[in-house]
Amino acid sequence: MRRWWRWAVAILLVAAALRYALHFPWVDTWDALASADVGLLATAAMANLLSLACKAGGWHLILRPDARVRVRTTQAATFAGAAVGSVAIAMSGEAARLHLLSTRDGVPASVAARSIAASRVLEAAGLGVFLLLLAAGQVGVHGWRLVAAALGLGGGALAVLMWLRRGRRVDELLLALTFTVAAWLLQWATYHWAIAATHAAVTPGSSALALLLSNAGGILRLTPGNVGVLQGAVVLGLAPAGVPAARAVAAGLALQAVLVLPVVGVGLVILGRRELRRVRATS
Repeated sequence: MRRWWRWAVAILLVAAALRYALHFPWVDTWDALASADVGLLATAAMANLLSLACKAGGWHLILRPDARVRVRTTQAATFAGAAVGSVAIAMSGEAARLHLLSTRDGVPASVAARSIAASRVLEAAGLGVFLLLLAAGQVGVHGWRLVAAALGLGGGALAVLMWLRRGRRVDELLLALTFTVAAWLLQWATYHWAIAATHAAVTPGSSALALLLSNAGGILRLTPGNVGVLQGAVVLGLAPAGVPAARAVAAGLALQAVLVLPVVGVGLVILGRRELRRVRATS
């Protein structure tokens, strides 16, 4: 009986989505994409690649005390993981990171897995600092609430990280945190410039909101590259600014291309077709 209810709900959802798609002003969306600023899109793509490089830098500092690993290996593993995650679901990207650490520098799987978990905690701490910087210019009630939330998130995550990495130098953890905060700031710039390229009336606040919504909605990685989740996040993020849905969807599609295409290209160069199939088979 439960199976029938699931099918019924799924059919209703698909029917609603098709009805919405048939009445959506796709012509306006394609017009916005056709007139997009190619220079801004290229700038956003570069910011995204730099963001991944910074993320890899923070991860390397976390991993280095436990294993002899080269900088180029952690960089390659980060880009390859992002590429695999753009075309697959669930934890495929993490499997690619583990695979490259093991095959290229002989890092034990247990050590690599612990470092990836610690890097996730580091990203949460970096997010807290990012939110703190975002709220720095706001002095109202909502601004102070954001400051308090950022301090709680960043401080708590950093405390957990220091406990996980106990015995390690604090300055190394702070440097790793600096890399991670830079990665968040560059991600923000990526979102802002990619959305602005479609001539949407985007503000720094709305692009930051789209970034946060996209990351929150993509935690479970239910779709390759967060397809659908990303566009919904952009639509919701731009709604308070009064941006029409058609242009917001165009901005989301442009952002998707910026986040996926260059990274997949770099990932294919790093992995190669044979190694890419091997990673996906083991994930």
